[in-house]
Amino acid sequence: MAHGIPSQGKVTVTVDEYSSNPTQAFTHYNINQSRFQPPHVHMVDPIPYDTPKPTGHTRFVCVSDTHSRTDGIQMPYGDILLHTGDFTELGLPSEVKKFNDWLDLVFHYQHGRNPNA
Repeated sequence: MAHGIPSQGKVTVTVDEYSSNPTQAFTHYNINQSRFQPPHVHMVDPIPYDTPKPTGHTRFVCVSDTHSRTDGIQMPYGDILLHTGDFTELGLPSEVKKFNDWLDLVFHYQHGRNPNA
């Protein structure tokens, strides 16, 4: 991973020591995940899916890497859903349709509507 280091208005890019060996990089970073976390980022524990939303707050629901496995996901109520990638396993049109149908169900559930009515 390259890191930018500001120096008098210029940025010096240093090459990660593991960039020439992806297997070693994966092993190293898999063991040392905290290296990826910038010091100003604080991890939070997820809240239970059925936690009521406080009045006046906006709730973001963030998911990723569902890989066509949306059956049985207990989605919390939220105002904004962010799915940040890898929603199919192989990228097949049938997987995209299944994901789109799942989004439709989530939307209707969130808004108290029956999608089959």
